[in-house]
Amino acid sequence: MLSNIPILAKEGIKHEVGGRGMRGGLLHADPRDSTDHCNTLQMLSCVANMGDDDDPIPDDTARHEVMKKLRKGNLLLKQDIRDQHLLYWSCHLDCEMRFSFFAEWDPDCLMTGEYKDLPLYHAIINYHEDDEIGDTRKFHLFLQTSLRHHPQHLGLLFYHPRLLETVYEKAVEKYGKHETFEAIQQCIPADTSLPIIHHVMKDAPQCINDFTNRYPSAIYLRDGNERSFIQAQLAEGTKTFDNDGIFFLRLSDDEIAEADPVTKQYPFLTAASGASGDLLTTYFLLSKNPSLLERYTEEVTQEARAEQEARVRKRKRDTGNEEREEKEKVE
Repeated sequence: MLSNIPILAKEGIKHEVGGRGMRGGLLHADPRDSTDHCNTLQMLSCVANMGDDDDPIPDDTARHEVMKKLRKGNLLLKQDIRDQHLLYWSCHLDCEMRFSFFAEWDPDCLMTGEYKDLPLYHAIINYHEDDEIGDTRKFHLFLQTSLRHHPQHLGLLFYHPRLLETVYEKAVEKYGKHETFEAIQQCIPADTSLPIIHHVMKDAPQCINDFTNRYPSAIYLRDGNERSFIQAQLAEGTKTFDNDGIFFLRLSDDEIAEADPVTKQYPFLTAASGASGDLLTTYFLLSKNPSLLERYTEEVTQEARAEQEARVRKRKRDTGNEEREEKEKVE
């Protein structure tokens, strides 16, 4: 039955089954479904029983094959993933191949997709009322898939459009902290190379203790900008000697003398150039290593000299080109 759906849809288009624009009945709602009013595409995406085999693994495979054939025949469009909420309907352990198929085709929909005016992840966690208490399998599938497509955003774990709760906060609210972390650690092991603590510090600082307890080695990683955790904290601009003196007292000589890989500034310059121009912090950092000011002055002087020499060379090249052009005109 399932394998015949692409053929039936093509024939249905010829005869306008379900009405014009219903793609041969694929977009026609099931009249027996009085709750969700799912259409054929949505039922193909979820765990609704449309086949003869009750085993979820081959059923997922069979429906996945149907989806691929529908796509090849232009009966399934990329826009359907959003318009028909196919990622929402397929976020189930028994639909993993289909969920991965849709996410691969439109990975941005994991971030920007919606269902019933809620972000996709909110809907997945909110509206699966049949989940048993503590059943984090759908959350696990969402995070695992999002990590594959959005590792730079840590699988959207701290994503929060429209200032709503983050994925992490929503999961804790639904499943509890212990169960949520079990699911997270299945996707992000303790020895991860992802700079998870950097992300927490930036996007969910109130949760920093929960994550550092579970990912202690991640504090030694560098983020995508090659910043250490200390440099990332300093770049945030919230640390001052006045509000967290212990933080600065614990800085090693190497950390105080290492320039930020993005701004190329030493920590004392980061403090001095902040919005408030933190003189107390600047003074403390320089007192730990006064030679940094001299080093910085030398570097600025060398850069200025190099820029001046580059301008002189360019001027000479431009002058030489103009002279050659004039000479060629004369000849």
